[in-house]
Amino acid sequence: MQRTIKILRLALPIAFVAFVLVIVFSWSRTRAVRDRSGTEPVIVTRTGEKAQVESKGFEDTQTIGGRVVSRIRAARVVAYTSNWNSLEDVHLTIFRPNGLTYELVCPEAEFNSQTKEADAKGGVRVTSSDGVEIQTAQIHFDGSRLTNHIPVQFRVDRWNGNAGALDLDVQSEVLRLFERVDATMMPAQAADVPMTIKAADGTFRRRENDVTFTQNVEMTRAADRLNGDRIFGRLTQDRKTLVGLEGQGHIFISMSSAAAPGENLGGKKDITCDHFYTELTGDGQISAIDAVGETALAHAVLDGPPRRDIVAKTFRIALASRVVSEIKAEWQVVMKELGPIPRQILADHVTVGFDGNTHKATAAFLEGNVKYADPRNQAVAIRANYDIAGDLVVLTAQPGFDPTVTTDGNVLKAKQIEFSPRAGTARATGSVIAQLVSKQGATSADSTNIFPAGKPVFVNSELLVMRQANKVAVFTGNVRAWQETNILLAHELQVQGAGDTLTARGGVRTILYNTGDAQRKTPMQSRSDQLLARKNDRRVDLLGNVQIDDEQRTMTSDHAVFLFDAARKLDRVESDKNVVLMERVTQRKGTGDRAVYQVAQRMIYVMGKPATLAAPTGNLAGQQITFDLKRNKVEVMGPTSPTQGTYKTQP
Repeated sequence: MQRTIKILRLALPIAFVAFVLVIVFSWSRTRAVRDRSGTEPVIVTRTGEKAQVESKGFEDTQTIGGRVVSRIRAARVVAYTSNWNSLEDVHLTIFRPNGLTYELVCPEAEFNSQTKEADAKGGVRVTSSDGVEIQTAQIHFDGSRLTNHIPVQFRVDRWNGNAGALDLDVQSEVLRLFERVDATMMPAQAADVPMTIKAADGTFRRRENDVTFTQNVEMTRAADRLNGDRIFGRLTQDRKTLVGLEGQGHIFISMSSAAAPGENLGGKKDITCDHFYTELTGDGQISAIDAVGETALAHAVLDGPPRRDIVAKTFRIALASRVVSEIKAEWQVVMKELGPIPRQILADHVTVGFDGNTHKATAAFLEGNVKYADPRNQAVAIRANYDIAGDLVVLTAQPGFDPTVTTDGNVLKAKQIEFSPRAGTARATGSVIAQLVSKQGATSADSTNIFPAGKPVFVNSELLVMRQANKVAVFTGNVRAWQETNILLAHELQVQGAGDTLTARGGVRTILYNTGDAQRKTPMQSRSDQLLARKNDRRVDLLGNVQIDDEQRTMTSDHAVFLFDAARKLDRVESDKNVVLMERVTQRKGTGDRAVYQVAQRMIYVMGKPATLAAPTGNLAGQQITFDLKRNKVEVMGPTSPTQGTYKTQP
């Protein structure tokens, strides 16, 4: 389009000046032609003026330094006493030093030799040997500016179109097209699509190689549309290729908004902002659009499913083969997913990637003050990866800050947390800390008698896997669960439902203070291969290599059961299979098939066939051996079989 300036600046002024020069230097020739015509009347085209000289069949060639610079032909020239000159059927050829030629053709022209004012009328056409063409009904030259207020058609370089009026400042080489400009820039490659621009006003600056469109600007390219108050374009030196495009004021960009039949562009993507600028490839193709919010945050809406609504200070929309390949939002980012399960993500930086085939959003990278929220989950982290297609959010840590997820009131913190909101699953690795609370319909751990206080239970582990569908949480690796002073240690801890079942496996240890004896200061401790506790059962089962330590005694067995009263205090302990009771202070050892420890009464009953007692003072055997811990007394009973005993003399 800028070459229009070149043509209008050079062609029309030179044409009118050339007319005058030719008339001045060849006046005697043209006048002699008229004198031979006798008394033929002169046809006057200017009303109320007197013709002074008439010339027919006018033609002249101008040279500079022996080089032809112009050739002019006119069927008729009339000079008036008012200094105006009329020319008819004008043909002007201008020969440029670079080898280009310009042709100006118009039916009528008028030129004032004193003021240098000129008018070309009746349909003006300017063409060049490199394919430039300008057409308009008439044009006016006041000595420094070329103007008109009638439609102009143009075809220059890769641009063609029309406008309602023209204003060319010859000295500053600035061309303004106004009263509605409609321009089309044809693509450099035949397979590409053209770009059209409509605006109230367009200004082309030849020296600066740029163009500005203002007032209700609309740019369209295939399925993409751009609206704004002002659009500014920078061009290469030959003015054939865009090297930059930007806009200001009420910018609205709609991409993939009107796909061709059978074309899949991934749905419409609308951007609203105050200012935008583009990044272009070497051949002038737009590779990215940067949108900036100045008076307010920029706004993007992406078709789904689900539909996404994003606000941010700035956006960078990367393009590949005319479709969006990536959107990067910067600062104060809020991304909302408006599907059946609404979600909201806040971050300093969000980068959304799109699939190359479906052109749908597939993944997002979140960085800086990341916050996620849906009806059941809330999460905070420094950075996160969001697998949109797989519905998976991966939160990662940075030194000094570990990510946190809260689900149904339960709080989870770890070095890395992966959770799927739709599937209701979560996986945490590295320094896992979980806070499990009692809530209807949520995974909990405080409904068993291991943790009876009705307060949150805290769990540490190396790995956690949660499945909300069946309400299962599995902690693995150096598990430590505690509530106030009660502690459970294991290699693996599984919590089922709202505390319905609690199962621990591998090196299980418990430290329990709820023993029912308010005067006790030491806890009861246990070791086993496995622990099983069920909601409201008032019991905890210990399986495999059971060892129970209570004050100065230890009891081992293959299986043991902690039984609790209605107040969740440990009432008694029952052990069976290979029961051994050791008292470290008295050095007494009891063995049997079964044992019952009445914790509150401080009584232990060891039963067997027979039960035995070995002590420094002697050995006893019977069906039942009773240890009275309060009175430090041992009794042997045999209701259906005799008891036996030996006595050792003390030294």
